[in-house]
Amino acid sequence: MAQALGEAEEIDAARTDPRRFTVLYERYFNDMFRFLLRRAGNRDLASDLTQETFLKAMLALPKYQQRGLPFRAWLYRIALNELRMHWRKKKEVLIDLSFAHVKGLSEEMDLRLEEDDMQRLARALSNLDEARAQLIQLRYMDGLSFLEVGQVLGIGEDAAKMRTHRTLSALRSNLTPRA
Repeated sequence: MAQALGEAEEIDAARTDPRRFTVLYERYFNDMFRFLLRRAGNRDLASDLTQETFLKAMLALPKYQQRGLPFRAWLYRIALNELRMHWRKKKEVLIDLSFAHVKGLSEEMDLRLEEDDMQRLARALSNLDEARAQLIQLRYMDGLSFLEVGQVLGIGEDAAKMRTHRTLSALRSNLTPRA
């Protein structure tokens, strides 16, 4: 609880003196950079998007309101919006399907991932709409809890669980060989 109070004080200090935003920037930079790098697939692009995320956060800080959500979740939302804007301009979406990132997803779906399965999973994921793909990425590629997924997406923890399980069910049906 003391850490949350410390963060609240840091946020208030940064509102009055933008130079004090450095503390928040240094605390969350690595998380935001890794988050964006997994989605961008390019260090330079991830770096640019991370800088844009923090610039927008600093400029919007006077409007930031603590509503029981962590500051980190607010930053994730900004980063996600920056990424969405980038991909909309490019009309592309990139999903990182390295074996390590999909381990939790494959266990949840009770899959034994062979090379063919990875290709089938990639095709199934590419057929998801943006909202469902985002759920899978946040939960399994980024390793966020259902509570954190809900905070980032602006939904409740139970809604995050329900939507994720529905998405997994849809993926399972796409991966089941048809006779």
